[in-house]
Amino acid sequence: MSARLRAAVIGTGFVGPFHVDAVRRGGIGEVVVIAGSNPERTAARAEAMGVAATTDLNEVFDDPTIDVVHVCTPNWSHLELALKALEAGKHVVVEKPLALTSADARTLVDAARQAGRHGLVAFTYRGYPMVRRARRLVADGELGAIRLVHGAYLQDWLSEETDYNWRLEPRAGASRAVADIGSHWFDTAQYITGRRINAVLADLATFLPVRQKPLVETAAFASATGEREPVEIGSEDAATILVRFDDGSRGAAVLSQVSPGRKNAFGLEVDGAAASLAWQQERPEELWVGTRTESRGLVRQPEGVLHGLPPLPSGHPEGWAEAMRDLLRDFYAAIADGRSPAGEQQYPTLEDGARAVALVDAVLESARAGQWVSVG
Repeated sequence: MSARLRAAVIGTGFVGPFHVDAVRRGGIGEVVVIAGSNPERTAARAEAMGVAATTDLNEVFDDPTIDVVHVCTPNWSHLELALKALEAGKHVVVEKPLALTSADARTLVDAARQAGRHGLVAFTYRGYPMVRRARRLVADGELGAIRLVHGAYLQDWLSEETDYNWRLEPRAGASRAVADIGSHWFDTAQYITGRRINAVLADLATFLPVRQKPLVETAAFASATGEREPVEIGSEDAATILVRFDDGSRGAAVLSQVSPGRKNAFGLEVDGAAASLAWQQERPEELWVGTRTESRGLVRQPEGVLHGLPPLPSGHPEGWAEAMRDLLRDFYAAIADGRSPAGEQQYPTLEDGARAVALVDAVLESARAGQWVSVG
């Protein structure tokens, strides 16, 4: 590999600093600057992480030494910022959703193709070792023909009417729970099984149609104080969705951001003709596999050196931050090794991100029409 790739992270909210950490620990790239809109917060974040700070995005796009731009900003800005990065010749990492509409997502896919640049969408759960092992079990035929894929993604951080975040606003997109956490469930289900969801039947619910919005904006997952005003909410708090895969298998997902006590309860099960498997994000080092006659629990085992860095030994838990690190390792290695963006990749591509947006669109259409809808 050549010298370390230089990166910029745009976004100083919840996830941006984790991108800085993941790139740094991946060992292939280094973040040289973090960009934000709030001067005080940007400076504080940069100082804490030991990188430069800027509120002028032109400094990022115009810097020829920056190879990769991470877009870790609110949903409505993804299209504009990722396009500018690609036009400036940068590779891009984009938080999901890739864009607010399928048309905009396709625009980004086409722009990356024309620019000849790599693009990753941050479907972080693909980076978990036991998710990758589950994918291998399916691919190796240990489950037999797949029959059912089912599970849930449950959270509680928006379960009270005083809970508020920019994701609740119309400019963040027509969908919330499905676009925010359902997209992860769908992507992981497709990644593990190697199959595509081609139709959905969805029922959406907004249990809190009016919320109390703080007059002073707060960061994601933070509690707000002070005066509030009532605002109407149009996006869904929860969803129950039936899915059909392209091989004829079936599935079901329950999604919620209003389930008290559930912090990040992402679980997925795959039932085959010969065996079933189950994985829970809150116990990520474990994978359950069962047959008619026995069941066993698998635990993570080191699988050799990854991009020049040894894995943690068994019994040293790896979690969400390590999953992001390993996802970005695959992405940065592809760039550093000079692999073609047009080839098959180890990381979730912009094409995968566009597919996720199409799934959200199909869910919304299904909920409105009350019928099965094909995924475009």
